[in-house]
Amino acid sequence: MAVAITKIRYRDIANAEDKARSDIANRLAQLAAIKHNRRSLSDAEAKEQHRLQEISDLINDPELGEVCDPLFVTVRDMFNGNPGLLSGYLDNHEGGILRGGTIRPGAGSFTVESCCTAALTTGLLLVDGGAVSAPPVTLRDGSAGIFDVAKPEDVKKGGLPAYKIVADQTAPGWSTLNKMFFAAIGEAQAMHGLALMVLPLLALEGDPVATDRQAGTVDAAEFAKVMRALVADGVTVAEPQLRRRINEALDKIQGVSDDSTVVDLGISLPSLDSAVTSDIVPDHCRLMGVFIAGAMFDELKVFEVVDKLAELFQHGMLAITTGNAGAKLYKYWKDAPNRMSDAERKNFYAMTMGAPGGDTTNMVNREFNDLWLRFVSSVSAFIRQTEVDNLLRSAVPSAISQQQVRKAARDLASNLSAHGYGMAYYAALDLQSQIKFMVGLLGDKDVMSNYGARDMWQVVDQVATLELGGAKTSSRYRTLATCGLIITAWLANNAARIGAATGPFIDINEVRTPSIINNPNATTEPTDYDLVNACELWLADTATSDTTIDQMAQPREAPVMTSRPVQIPAIAREMLADLPGVGMGLSYNTRH
Repeated sequence: MAVAITKIRYRDIANAEDKARSDIANRLAQLAAIKHNRRSLSDAEAKEQHRLQEISDLINDPELGEVCDPLFVTVRDMFNGNPGLLSGYLDNHEGGILRGGTIRPGAGSFTVESCCTAALTTGLLLVDGGAVSAPPVTLRDGSAGIFDVAKPEDVKKGGLPAYKIVADQTAPGWSTLNKMFFAAIGEAQAMHGLALMVLPLLALEGDPVATDRQAGTVDAAEFAKVMRALVADGVTVAEPQLRRRINEALDKIQGVSDDSTVVDLGISLPSLDSAVTSDIVPDHCRLMGVFIAGAMFDELKVFEVVDKLAELFQHGMLAITTGNAGAKLYKYWKDAPNRMSDAERKNFYAMTMGAPGGDTTNMVNREFNDLWLRFVSSVSAFIRQTEVDNLLRSAVPSAISQQQVRKAARDLASNLSAHGYGMAYYAALDLQSQIKFMVGLLGDKDVMSNYGARDMWQVVDQVATLELGGAKTSSRYRTLATCGLIITAWLANNAARIGAATGPFIDINEVRTPSIINNPNATTEPTDYDLVNACELWLADTATSDTTIDQMAQPREAPVMTSRPVQIPAIAREMLADLPGVGMGLSYNTRH
């Protein structure tokens, strides 16, 4: 069964267009609110409102078919501004389906090969585009290109449509993205033959309803990641089991395996990407989230609760016989020798977060506590100061600047990267699998019915109170676990932005006008608003005072950190082992 490449819908391209339209609507609403409250806009705000309103009118006219996603508009303009890269031209997509046409009579049309090249190039830029933002869209100045035709009906005779919404080529990001575009074109051309074979198979794997009449849905970024994975594994057009190799690449990219499944209730780790900079390793930052979640579960005695349930079940003191809960408890008891022990977990907490209780002769992360609180406080102080400045229309620069927040993020990310080597990754996968198992067990209806509980947290509270000397506030530690996952995921996803020397760091407009719909992927793909919200929640739940926040937000020289582990002499390890405990490693006020 063949899939028509030119009919494939690219989900992430369509979603990016929806987000761009939503951002414009939100910004217009914000400017209208400012005008209503202040009764006047600044000249810059008035010009922005006029530009956005014109763009909004264009994209809401279905007959025009205009699009406004900055990345796609830039890619379209770069392709069409360099005839010869494609056979024909790249037109505006229609709900994520790429379209094109013939530039002039006698010239090549928009072929299957052109569609595949455009999709793969866009996907590569989506994967690598974290280093620079696409230039904003603007309105055409009225001049026409060499192949432009003004009337839509003339396009059928040959010619490039005179798009009214174009990329702003005067914006700072244009030249950088231009270089990235041609690098992506070169990479796409090198994989072209294999890509033509992979794309229809990927559509079949990703969308079971895909047929020759219904081409299915693909993520352009996932297409690019699969192609890179296949090339890295030495797969060529002569591969006899290409479909199986595609599935293997998808499993690796999406994290579909027993050891990398997504944990319920926000306790999850996303798929791991390659390092973006030499000092900041994204996957090292990301895996720290599961250790934070594990530490919060330890604070709530969840591991002890499950051990106690297994003990009670072994002695016949739980009203559970056959069923899913019984099978899980038996498996938990049987797998005890292969499971990470309490002491081993604490060793990893000490190595990654500086938490007390581990073996201090190991590479303990003694700087984590200070760097973590400095970053969280810097984000909070920056947003608060920005809002005050905006309210007062102050011309005085903020006490906490974007670059100070970037510096705090860079220090923390570098620290996490340096302590993610060795066995930490595999321990994180093991711990993640154990957390998922416990969540499923404690949420089983048979286990909950034994304690008259409505959810797993009531089971934890009751067992901890009855058997383990007392319970703790579960909502607090659940919140800290989720916030830790969001913050570490944001650091991992924005490694290029953190490592950059210039440019905006936190999108204030995104923070001020977040989507009214909660982000279901906040723990894996957090937005800037999710980061700010997580930092504020962390400070609130750890009862960090405003005085401490202001003090910790001030810039300080970063501790000496190597980009990779360095062997410590035995005499130095013995001296470090004599030092007192280094604290929880999550906040000065995590323990009460």
